[in-house]
Amino acid sequence: MKRLRIKNVTDPRLAEAWNLYEHSFPVEEKRNWQQQLEIIKHEMYHFDLILVDETFVGILLWWEFKTIRYIEHFAILSSQRNSGFGKNCLETFLSESDQQILLEVEKPEDSLKQRRIRFYERLGFCLNPYDYAQPPYQEGGPFVKLMLMSHPNDLSEADFRTFRLECHPIIHRPFFEKNTG
Repeated sequence: MKRLRIKNVTDPRLAEAWNLYEHSFPVEEKRNWQQQLEIIKHEMYHFDLILVDETFVGILLWWEFKTIRYIEHFAILSSQRNSGFGKNCLETFLSESDQQILLEVEKPEDSLKQRRIRFYERLGFCLNPYDYAQPPYQEGGPFVKLMLMSHPNDLSEADFRTFRLECHPIIHRPFFEKNTG
C-alpha cells in the first residue's frame, strides 16, 4: 500500500478520486470542484490517493501545519471497505510524524457514527470534549457541529485554540476572506 500525492489537476487519476470524494461526504462538509482546483496547489495541503498494487482504493486529504497534522477527508471505496486498507493507511500515516494529528467526526448519534469513532479510537485517537463547529465550505453554508479527535493524546486547550485561530483561516479561506475583509 502506498499514498500518492496529487498536485496537478490534470492528473487523470484525479477524476476517480474526486468521484469518491463527492459521494463520501455531505455537501456542507466538502469543497466544490472550483475550490478544490485552487486549494490542491497549496503547499501544506496533501491530496493523497491510496493505492494497493497501483490500484486506487481511497483518498487521504490532509494538511501539514507547524505543530498539527489535520486529516480533512478520508475515504475508502465502498467495494474495498473492511479489507484493512483504511486501518493500514492510517497506521502508516500515524507513524510518519510525532506531530499531534486531528480529525473531525460527527457526534455519535447513531450506530454508524459510533462505529466510526470506535474505529479511530482503536487506532489510538482520543475524542475531545471541546464544543466545535466546522466553518462553512460554501458561501452562505452552515457551520457544522462536529467533534475533534486527536492522536496520540487528548487535545490541549492551547492546541485547540491554535487549530481554530491559525489553521481554520487557511483551510476555509473563502469563508474567512469574505467575513473578515
